[in-house]
Amino acid sequence: MILGAAFFIISCTKDVNKPSGPTSDATTIPRAAVPQNAFSLWGTCNGHPYDITGSNGIAIPVGNCSSDIDAAQQSSGQTANGMQFYGAFKGGSNANSSASEEAVFVADNVTSWNGDEMGFVKTLNDNSLKGYVQGGGQYLTQVIANGDNGYHTFKCQAESGNTHKVDFYVDGVYKFTLTNNSGHYYNNFDYFVGTNHWYGGSSNTGQQIEMYNMTTFERTFPL
Repeated sequence: MILGAAFFIISCTKDVNKPSGPTSDATTIPRAAVPQNAFSLWGTCNGHPYDITGSNGIAIPVGNCSSDIDAAQQSSGQTANGMQFYGAFKGGSNANSSASEEAVFVADNVTSWNGDEMGFVKTLNDNSLKGYVQGGGQYLTQVIANGDNGYHTFKCQAESGNTHKVDFYVDGVYKFTLTNNSGHYYNNFDYFVGTNHWYGGSSNTGQQIEMYNMTTFERTFPL
């Protein structure tokens, strides 16, 4: 997710229809979970992330300055074709606009934030959790749930047969596939990121990302 409000002005958002089922192959395996110390924790104001003691988890609270960005960003990336984590998007409906959000994703560009990304985002003006893909100037989403602040296992997996497609799962259940013909998601060099943005609203109290056992997937053999 691009770190800044300008992205929301120039991006194109589009919902797509749910297909009958996933078509990704089974030729990938999860790596070991990315450890806490592999993430750089930073914030621009007062919602600074922190390691959750006694677990392989990180919390990223939402700050309440007029423009506030906080993140846990993997310092060194890896070639990946999917990601998974256990956690929660604790959000609400009191932000001023959908520019205020929480997101967990993998990205191949953590400098200008305009590359290929796939993951999950919750908009904090309507408490709506979505799967999303970004790439080639396009930003596509589809709603997973509204008002769900609970803990789940979230997974997205790029397809090898069509690298423009990403399959989304919650608690092991297939939800939908997003297709962005302007993006490429399979076997990119990706960084695991959790971040939130706040651009004003009535209250941010209790809103935060919690993510545990952050995992990426690798290809097991050439196709």
